[in-house]
This record gives sequence, structure tokens and C-alpha cells, in this order.
Amino acid sequence: MTRWIKSIFALLVSCLVGVGGIQYIAYPTLLQYERFVHVMDRFSYTKETLTLFLILSCWLFYLQLLFKRFSAIYLYLVYSVYLFLLFVVLFTKAPQYHTFSWDLFDFLVKDKKTILEAILNVLYFVPLGGLYGLKAKWWEFGVIALLTILGIETIQYVFYIGTFALSDILLNFIGCLLGYSICLGLRKFTVVEKNINDSQ
Repeated sequence: MTRWIKSIFALLVSCLVGVGGIQYIAYPTLLQYERFVHVMDRFSYTKETLTLFLILSCWLFYLQLLFKRFSAIYLYLVYSVYLFLLFVVLFTKAPQYHTFSWDLFDFLVKDKKTILEAILNVLYFVPLGGLYGLKAKWWEFGVIALLTILGIETIQYVFYIGTFALSDILLNFIGCLLGYSICLGLRKFTVVEKNINDSQ
């Protein structure tokens, strides 16, 4: 199969991932939060914009895998948007409250919304784990990931914008671990542009 056929097929798959991920996982979960509803109502094309971003991110990711070379520009742009969206999701979704949740597996319930949110709590942090995988050794990754997640949970609690939840820490760390593992696998057969790797 030639590269251009693979590219077209990858675009179709990316469209399915983008539409399905936003339409059936991300958007229904985000609509549970009143603040998000108000924010998204201010821009008529929120869903379409998120879908397009996810489609292009996935498709360009595949194209770079195909050519075994990752563009620094792609990484900078995608991570800039990703980190902004992560900040919005983590620190603006909840009304003012702070509490603790010590139940490590509170997401293991027969409730679709809770399960979808648990899946998103994993997926949100996969790219962050991939970012750590560019440089960090396994023990550095463990320390940095846990400190980052603990910091996020603490900020949510201290500033009355969320719950300090052990289950969130577990799910977020699993997401980071998946991203880190994927990145390590990709590094074996791809090249990241020189200005990313200069300090290695």
C-alpha cells in the first residue's frame, strides 16, 4: 500500500476518532458542568473546533509516524493547545467547593457518566506522559508525574475549585504512564527534529 493511500486511510480513521471522541465521550461529559455549558455557549462552533483539532492532531501524528520523523513545530503547537485545554478542564469546570475523596476506586460503578469521566481522566494525561517521555528516565518520570498530579489536586482543593481525589490521582497517573510508554516505543524508530533533541 503506497504512502498516499495510507495517508488517506489514516485521515478517515482520524475523522472517526475525532468525531467519536468529541461527540460521544468528551462533549457529553463536559456538558455535565454548568460552567462549561456557559463557556461553550459563547462560541457557536466549540464542538466543531475541538473535533477538527483532534482530527488534525491524530492525522498529522500518523503522517509523522509514517515518515519516521516528528516535527518540533507540530509538537510545540499541539502541546500549546493541549496544555491550554487541560488547564481549562482541570481548573474551571467545577463550582466553588473543596473536599477530599479517599475512595481509590470510586469510578467502578454502573453509571455511564462516571465511567466516561474516568476514561477522560486517563486520556487527559496521556499526552502529558508522552511529553515526559521525550526526556525523562523512568524514575524521573515517576517523580515528575506524581508531583504534577498531586500539585493539580492540591490546587483544586486549596482554591475551592475541585476535589482532592485519590481516584483522580490513580487515573491521571495511569494516563501519564500510557503516554510515557507510547513515547518510549515511538522513540525507538522515529526521529524528533534536532532542536528538540539538542540537549540529549
